[in-house]
Amino acid sequence: MSISSSIHTFRRGKFRKVYRLLKRHGLLQTTPVIICEGDSWFSTPLAMNLLDQIVIPTAAEEAAGKVWIGDGGVFFRAEKSGDTAINMFSQKYVDSLGKWYKAFDFDMVLLSAGGNDFVAEFLADLFKNRGEMTVKEALEVVVDSGRFEQVFDAYKVFISRFTELKPNIPIIAHTYDYPQLLGKPAKLTINNIGLIALFKKEIGDWIGGNIHKSLPNNTDKRKFAKGLIDSFVKLVLKPLAKEFNDNFSYVDLRGTLSAEFWFDEMHPTGEGFRQLAQIYKQAILEKLPGSKKT
Repeated sequence: MSISSSIHTFRRGKFRKVYRLLKRHGLLQTTPVIICEGDSWFSTPLAMNLLDQIVIPTAAEEAAGKVWIGDGGVFFRAEKSGDTAINMFSQKYVDSLGKWYKAFDFDMVLLSAGGNDFVAEFLADLFKNRGEMTVKEALEVVVDSGRFEQVFDAYKVFISRFTELKPNIPIIAHTYDYPQLLGKPAKLTINNIGLIALFKKEIGDWIGGNIHKSLPNNTDKRKFAKGLIDSFVKLVLKPLAKEFNDNFSYVDLRGTLSAEFWFDEMHPTGEGFRQLAQIYKQAILEKLPGSKKT
């Protein structure tokens, strides 16, 4: 039997049934149970995304008949493409997801959030009436908008509530890698998105076009995108890791991928996500209970 059957990913409907089945057969002692919330890095259908690369066995694992964690794993997936941290970490939604978190013995929380808060409509509105400027000035415009504080506060709502519910369960987020293809939209095909591609050929871009009037040079656009991610780490993830030291950490994925491993402006290719997943997997293994690591 393929070992793919030992890795389970479920939405809310089926999770309870599978969890109870594993519990009845005494398999929870060696089976990691992980809850995942996030954005398109966990959910994009355009390629095997970061979370897909974590939960779906590689060809080598299939051939060896062994998964990379315990006796497989059960992943409760709540992620949604395009979601912002401000939305997914709203008090109302956190309370709703928290009911599921409280009801089952999860070993870990995986998060992918914050990228969408700083692109698309946010950038379009912020720069629509501004002229040409330097990269430093453009980044200061974002910082002065208060957006980083809003995202920090949103993360804090989630971490505080989930830590209150389960004080000893690790919560692991990640940085984003530096975008390389500024201004490149995602090309939609029947193979990667289904029949919707007959009506919509592409989506995006999310950064380059929205700052073009202020930063017309492509090199400056890349520097700006890099600065956004570095500021996200400096002003959001690092302070959170310091405040919630025993519960919250993040995986630093910055500077990993070259341009050939990017699918569009904001998303790596399947191979790019695979490379990033190898880094994320190590952080997961370090935080799992000993009986569920191998």
